[in-house]
Amino acid sequence: MPVIGSISNQQLPHVIPEVTAEDEVTVLVTGFGPFLDKYPINASWSIAATLPDTISANAAHPTRINIIVPKDPIRVAFQEVLNRDPGLLSSTQPKIDIVLHIGLAAGIDYYTIERLARREGYDDEGRCDVDGKSFTRKDSRKVWYDCPDYLTTGFDYADVWRRWRSNCPDPKLDLQPSDDAGLYLCEFIYFTSLSYFWRQGVTDRPVMFLHVPDLPGEKDIAEGREVAIALIRALVDSWRQRSKKIEVNGAVTGETLPTVAVLP
Repeated sequence: MPVIGSISNQQLPHVIPEVTAEDEVTVLVTGFGPFLDKYPINASWSIAATLPDTISANAAHPTRINIIVPKDPIRVAFQEVLNRDPGLLSSTQPKIDIVLHIGLAAGIDYYTIERLARREGYDDEGRCDVDGKSFTRKDSRKVWYDCPDYLTTGFDYADVWRRWRSNCPDPKLDLQPSDDAGLYLCEFIYFTSLSYFWRQGVTDRPVMFLHVPDLPGEKDIAEGREVAIALIRALVDSWRQRSKKIEVNGAVTGETLPTVAVLP
């Protein structure tokens, strides 16, 4: 997955809002099931399934976070995603505020957050899911006939990336931004979720995708879990700060952060 334009790791302003009772956010986290003979256990599900139910608020992160994880992983199948994802997103008990999809990227040794997902191209190079099914460009245009060629996350991507790096307990971990989610089920579920909110007219689509490497041991999974928790905190803090700026000023104001490359 190519790395996108550089984002400097400058120090974030230290802002600690007052903790109030309403500072509680619910985050839906999903992971995938097995794919390929080489990955009978998918690290994305190993992480998601072992996340805590709640992340307590503290002085630096003044929002209590409730984490919702489906009882089963998402099968690596196109129809499964189309059938299952919208129901997860539309949950009202509890209401989902933020969505984090996690997926395994075979062959990498670092973590990435994906900025966007594309509508078409999932059948390139003869790609098929675990059921042997492909999702053609014709299928894409039928399902997402009213959607643009690609959709970006509604989060302030550069802000989230910086907060994520700052939150991670190990500064040596390789955390990278990316504009290429791989045109397989990872990018497919990302576009499915982004399009769900786009069709509702939601500009700030509260969806993010985390790619993780293969994590074969318990120590590796523990590392991946800490990376995911750091990202969840970053998403919530960034979302809260952005929402407060909009509520006060009617638009997001403050420092202009570096932008990332846009697909041609």
